Amino acid sequence: MKKNQLVIVLMLGFATLFGQNMQIQNMVNYLRNKEFDKAKASADAAAVHESTKASSKMWLNRGLVYKAIYSDTSQKVRDIDPDAAEKALEAFTACLTLDKGKDIYKDEAKGPIVLAAAANNRKANNYVFNKNYDAAAKCYDLLEAALPFDYDQGMKRQNITKEKIMYNKFEMYKSAANKEKTKEYANKLIEIKYKEPKIYTDMVKLSLFDKDTAAALNYIEKGKILFDDNMSLIGSEIDIYFARKKTNELRDKLKTAIELAPDNEILHAILGQVYEKTGDFENSEKEYLKAIEIKADYEAVNFKLGAFYYNMAADFNKKLNDLPPKETAKATEYENKIKENFKKAIPFLEKAYESTPDKAYKERIYRAYLRLGDTEKAAKYK
Repeated sequence: MKKNQLVIVLMLGFATLFGQNMQIQNMVNYLRNKEFDKAKASADAAAVHESTKASSKMWLNRGLVYKAIYSDTSQKVRDIDPDAAEKALEAFTACLTLDKGKDIYKDEAKGPIVLAAAANNRKANNYVFNKNYDAAAKCYDLLEAALPFDYDQGMKRQNITKEKIMYNKFEMYKSAANKEKTKEYANKLIEIKYKEPKIYTDMVKLSLFDKDTAAALNYIEKGKILFDDNMSLIGSEIDIYFARKKTNELRDKLKTAIELAPDNEILHAILGQVYEKTGDFENSEKEYLKAIEIKADYEAVNFKLGAFYYNMAADFNKKLNDLPPKETAKATEYENKIKENFKKAIPFLEKAYESTPDKAYKERIYRAYLRLGDTEKAAKYK
């Protein structure tokens, strides 16, 4: 009796295993026949059954089923499972995790996992744009889990790296107004010296919003180590000194530093900005020109000087427009001042535009040439 019972148990076990292995074969057959809904049903059943849930072959085929669904051109097929891209990436990662050291399915899975990673990266961006932060976080977590299997650097070539995912999470939590997580990921990025000035400028803004000037200055100091010429960080530092009514202290500090390092263009640029903020335009101009003398391609200061002269011309233009018609002598004086300042502005703006083709630079160059009556040169910047 016991022997018969053992035979029955073995037969039942074999039947169950055979049945579940059939689910894997069913996946393959249904997928081949483009019966996607049936392929999905078989994939889902095999993924939870004890006999197949640890099978790398099952996870490979499950990944291929979901890859076919999310990448199909038909919306009807894609609607079978809106999370198909996530499930495909999860499946390929599980396949390669189980297959590690054996490398039976490595060649079959390493290409599809890159494609699934790219699809998840796009979905994460869309989720963030649509403020679906939980779904975006899930995609980023799946991408992190898949990174060890980027055998041919396909993910890396698409800028899917541990560092980039970390930065995207920082941006996501910032968008979600999750201050704690934003700060957590900012500090992680700062720790690895991730080269993106926005981390520092954003954290300065967040700290100032929370009225934590000490934290803001700390982020500025850390940011200036990597981006010592970033005018946004410099401007924020100056604003904090202004808010604390310590303008003279900052100016004296900069003058002392310049005495020690007279050829440091950044120090001259900062001092120029301090003078500009206090309305001392004569000294501001001198310091900006000194910075450019030291470093001719200093983009931020080229734009500062270009904007400085451009705004001066605009001020004289306003004065000209406000003049009574009989003030002809004054009108001539103002017209000359307008032309003089626009002529001064253009070379600096063009130099800044050479470094970075920014629309703001282009617009001002165009308007300056137009005001000078040089329509041919203006047309180049239209």
